[in-house]
Amino acid sequence: MPSRVFLHVGAPKSGTTYLQSRLHTNRRELRRHGVLYPSGPLGEPRVHYWAALDVTGARHGIDPRRLHGAWDRLLRQVRRARGDVVVSHELLARAAPDQAARVLADLAATGAEVHVVLTLRDLARELASGWQETLKFGARTTLRAYLDRVRAGRSAFRESLDPTRVLTVWAAGLPAPRVHVVTAPPAGGARDALWLRFLDAIEVDPAWAPRDAERANTSVGVPEAQVLRGLNRRLGAEVRRGGDLSPFVDGVVAGDALAPRPSTPISLGPDDHPWVADLSETWVAWLRDRDVTVHGDLDDLLPVPPVDDWVDPDKARPREVTDAALDTVAVLLAEVAGRRLPWTERGRRVLARLRR
Repeated sequence: MPSRVFLHVGAPKSGTTYLQSRLHTNRRELRRHGVLYPSGPLGEPRVHYWAALDVTGARHGIDPRRLHGAWDRLLRQVRRARGDVVVSHELLARAAPDQAARVLADLAATGAEVHVVLTLRDLARELASGWQETLKFGARTTLRAYLDRVRAGRSAFRESLDPTRVLTVWAAGLPAPRVHVVTAPPAGGARDALWLRFLDAIEVDPAWAPRDAERANTSVGVPEAQVLRGLNRRLGAEVRRGGDLSPFVDGVVAGDALAPRPSTPISLGPDDHPWVADLSETWVAWLRDRDVTVHGDLDDLLPVPPVDDWVDPDKARPREVTDAALDTVAVLLAEVAGRRLPWTERGRRVLARLRR
């Protein structure tokens, strides 16, 4: 029977990929100290992702047969644990009250003391990162249109970022010591700060998990974002979640070609700072009144004003976009040469579409 279960429910774009990768990388060391971070056969890390999809009913283009019963399979590992367990995926932030109630009841039935952990980053950076993430999976929306939907409350992503909603759903009935908010440090903060704050929440000695993360979500800059938008317009369904080219665009185009380029970072401008700052202040005030257990500083969640030389991500210079596109072609050619991929009729059709 597990002693405690720390259920990390997001929020998205708050460093969750980095934390999950670091937990997975150190899973054997953690296990030796009585902390289970579940994985699948041969160390498959996606069992948390599949379980979260199963719980929330989302699909992300994955075969439903893989997702069916994924939560129950993860739960079996929790039941067999001796010591503490950490379960983590940001998709859980979108769960409806009945979905969260099922998960909490299942975990409580194991006999474990259940804790809920919510990681948060300042809203301005979460929104900038969220827009980039949509571009990696086929979106064509401008940043302006994306932010207008968020501001108007027409975005499921905003609901996942809203701690007043997420904690109302996930922490109802839990005492304050078992509701943890971990704040990401401001931009430019110490690299390990988020990790150390998270370990403080789950009561793990940093010496038990010394290895760094093997992966983290990559960010792209202003011209690179426009390259992705252009590709998405040309390729359509091929690059959306579940499409044949989606892993290639996310991994090779965004990850290998575009993210490493030195470029102007994507950020929110002066027209959006006031409403984002006001909403952030409302959320921080709610967290202070709720008396949750905070690891870090709630002031870290207040966005800083935009820089004086802010660049509108929707208005990248054409020459910079061209350079980013050419660099992408160079990486793709190296990828094709390295893999010696066969030039199929399907490949010819994709190239023809790009030339239009």
